[in-house]
This record gives sequence, structure tokens and C-alpha cells, in this order.
Amino acid sequence: MPAIYDAIGVDYANLRKPDPRIAAYIHAALGDAKTVLNVGAGAGSYEPVDRQITAVEPSAEMIRQRPEGAAPAIQGSAEALSFADDSFDAAMAILTVHHWTDKAKGLTEMRRVSRGPVVLLTFDPAHRGCWLTDYLPELVTLDEGQMPVIADYARWLGPVTTLPVPIPHDCSDGFLYAYWRRPHAYLD
Repeated sequence: MPAIYDAIGVDYANLRKPDPRIAAYIHAALGDAKTVLNVGAGAGSYEPVDRQITAVEPSAEMIRQRPEGAAPAIQGSAEALSFADDSFDAAMAILTVHHWTDKAKGLTEMRRVSRGPVVLLTFDPAHRGCWLTDYLPELVTLDEGQMPVIADYARWLGPVTTLPVPIPHDCSDGFLYAYWRRPHAYLD
């Protein structure tokens, strides 16, 4: 089965520019990890440049869009990581878990291959208050159907710490909910 981003990921690297304020949260959560596995790595957004990164991405289209100098990407999926136990100081997955076929398996795989933190940037499907859902209430149903609830992460990873990451009104990243104060950006 082809990866979903082989179809919808065209020009993705131009739409998803990391926001330095969000990047700071991710980098801080990685702590002093030297080796980091980036699962569902996409075009490489938010990969720290000061660490040894191994990227895993199912989509050939996304791998093609990785910038020159980015960590090489292995085509694969979260649910079947081809690394030995405790291979990395940390693992990260940024805005990707909701696309995985078996979220529990993917997250337990990340825990298996990481000796340290598993850092996730995701969206809480129980969160309400975004203007976008006022206009597109179908997004609530979509999120509830594909996003794990926060309690699931502790079941799959063990004890977790959650930290809200504010989405700046002028966020440079083009993920869906980043447009909360700039609906005009959809028209650009």
C-alpha cells in the first residue's frame, strides 16, 4: 500500500517550515541526547542539526523533499522499526502519530529502540476552542477518530509528561491548526 504522503505530500517542504519557538520545545525535550531517531520524519522539519539523526519515513515523496544536508532517511514505518533495542538516546515523532496504522505498535517500537525520552508533538483531540472547528466542526470528528487521547500515550509508553506547546499567531509552520489567527493564509 502506498504511503499517504506520496499522494498528499507534494510541495510539503514548502508548506511546513519549522517555527523556531516550537522547535525550542522539541529540542529542550530531547535533553542531552546525542543520537535521535525521527519517526515519520517527513521532509525533516524540526530535526536538530546538532545531533546525529536517523530518519524513518514511509513516503518516497517525503524522502525526496528532504533538503540537502539533512540526515538520510530510511523508508520504513513506525510499526516495524529495524533497529536493536536501546539503539538511540532519544526518539521523536512530530505531528505524525495520527497517520500510523497501529499507533500502539508504533509507539511501543519507539520506546523499545530509545534508551531515553520519546518526544512527541501531537494534538489533543479533547481540546476545544480553535476557531477552525467553529467553521469546520467535522474536524472535531476527524481528530477524535484519528488522534490518540492523551491517556493512551501513558498506556503505550509508560509514564509521560505532557506540556502544552503554544501555537504562535504568526507560526511559520503550515500544519492545519497553525492558522488559528491567520485564516487569510489559506488564500495566499
